[in-house]
Amino acid sequence: MSEAGRFVGKTAVVTGGSSGIGLAACRRLHDEGANVVIAARRADTGAQVAASFASDRVLFQPTDVTQRSQLDALFESAVARFGRLDVVVNNAGAASFGPVQTLRAQKWRQSIDINLNAVFDACQAAVPHLRATIAAGLATGAAIVNVASIAATGGDRGMAAYNAAKAGALNFTRSLALELAPHGIRVNAISPGAVDTPLAAATAQVPRIAAAFNAAIPLGRYGRPEEIASAIAFLAADEASFITGANLLVDGGVSAGTGHPDLTRLFDGS
Repeated sequence: MSEAGRFVGKTAVVTGGSSGIGLAACRRLHDEGANVVIAARRADTGAQVAASFASDRVLFQPTDVTQRSQLDALFESAVARFGRLDVVVNNAGAASFGPVQTLRAQKWRQSIDINLNAVFDACQAAVPHLRATIAAGLATGAAIVNVASIAATGGDRGMAAYNAAKAGALNFTRSLALELAPHGIRVNAISPGAVDTPLAAATAQVPRIAAAFNAAIPLGRYGRPEEIASAIAFLAADEASFITGANLLVDGGVSAGTGHPDLTRLFDGS
C-alpha cells in the first residue's frame, strides 16, 4: 500500500535500480510522486526498465558503483535533469560465497568494493547535492537509505566477505548519521533477510534450499521486494523525520531468535 504524494516534487536516486529490491523501490517512490533516477550497470536492461515506467519523471543513468567518476556523474545528471536531490538509496550489491580457507582474495576485494566502498563513494558524492537542496530552501531535510542485510548483524558459514562488507556498511551508516544530522540529512539502513529477488535465485529457485530457508524464517516464507521497498520509502519519508542512524530489520523474524532450536518441539510431551 502506497502513501500517495509523500515524495511529490522530490528527486530520488536508487543504485541497483533495474531489478529486485532496487526496482521495487524505484516503483514505490515514483508511485508516491518522486522523480526517480535509476542507476544500474547494464545499459540495455536499465533503459528497458526506465522505458517501462512511461514517465517523464524517470531517468536511467548507466552506473558502475565501483567507479567513483560514474557516481559523480550520476548525481550531477540527477540534479541537471530534475533540479534537486532529496533521497539516495544505496541498494547496489553482490553476494559472494566461499569458505575463508579457499576464498580467492579477488572475490573478497570485489565484495568489499561493491558492498562497502561503493556506499562510501556514493554518499560522499551525493552529500553536496543533498545539502544544496536544503540550502536553496527547496526542502527542510534529506535522506539516505543504505540497504544492508541481516548478514551485517552476524556471521554465516561461507559468507565471510559479504558479512564483513555489510557490517561495515551498517556501521558506516551510523557514523555518517552523526556527521550529517546537523545539516538536516538523515542516514538510515535497512537489513533485509531472504528476499525473492534475482540475487537470491540460487536459494529461492532450488526447492530443497528454499525449503530450508522457509523453515528458518519465523513467518515461513521469503520476503517480497515490495515489502522491502515499503521500508525504504518509510525511512526516506517525512514520517521518519526523527529517525537517523537506525537499522530497520525486515527479515520475517529471523533476527528475533537466538539461533537455538525450537525448545517447545524438542520437549513436547516430555
